[in-house]
Amino acid sequence: MRMSYTRAWGLVEAMNRDFARPLVRSAKGGAARGGAELTALGEQVLARYRHMQAASQLAAASDVRALRAKLR
Repeated sequence: MRMSYTRAWGLVEAMNRDFARPLVRSAKGGAARGGAELTALGEQVLARYRHMQAASQLAAASDVRALRAKLR
């Protein structure tokens, strides 16, 4: 992703603050025991985001094709 660990966690923390409940839950414990996982709300938000992304790609597809046809 070309993003530092610190920047990525800063963004996760910002999303967790901005939503009604956290999207990501983390567990401390180092490489062997630590980790992070999406909460149920996180799964819902991710699914909605992916749906929006797919819908926007479909909506713009003909315009993208038209622009590509004008490239060298």
